[in-house]
Amino acid sequence: MPRAEGSPAEGQAERSAFPPARRAATLLLLYPRVTPDATRELVIPLTVRHANLREHAGEVSLPGGAIDPSDPTPADAALREAWEELGVPPADVRVLGQLDATWIPVSNFELRPFVGALPSAPDLVAHEPEVEAIIELPARLLLEEGRLVEEVISGPGWQRLAGGYRHGEHLIWGATARSLAMFATVLRLAGELT
Repeated sequence: MPRAEGSPAEGQAERSAFPPARRAATLLLLYPRVTPDATRELVIPLTVRHANLREHAGEVSLPGGAIDPSDPTPADAALREAWEELGVPPADVRVLGQLDATWIPVSNFELRPFVGALPSAPDLVAHEPEVEAIIELPARLLLEEGRLVEEVISGPGWQRLAGGYRHGEHLIWGATARSLAMFATVLRLAGELT
């Protein structure tokens, strides 16, 4: 995947300048959705965060957030956040595994993505204070050649070249793009074994 300027892939030296990272978890959820031509395809729900949030405002992300002391495990935190942000009941999700953790310098989170699945499409409900919109990303798009792009992104007082996925009007970048790219690698390797 194209590397973002200033990303942790450039080395851990810059990380030593930060206090210990806070722990967070996300859920990369898969479920089938019937398309307009009546075929079924796996989709991944993503949230568009409200622009007025203190951290990661306006970004496209997997449902997730900080691991609370009351969460028995990081996977439970990911399931709780998917319930809070999308209305997906934790008991309905089958957790399939986890991906590598990613450090997010801008918010100093150590993010652990979990992969889960549902047998059918849920009724998604956006949590208004946090989620502006819900996007369903077809999982097959992660495997298409040329899907990864590099674009200049900017915020107050900063600008950087970031790798990510373009889906409609949205750029999916940062830790979410890294999680999706890791998952795409797993899918490709699984395809080579079958």
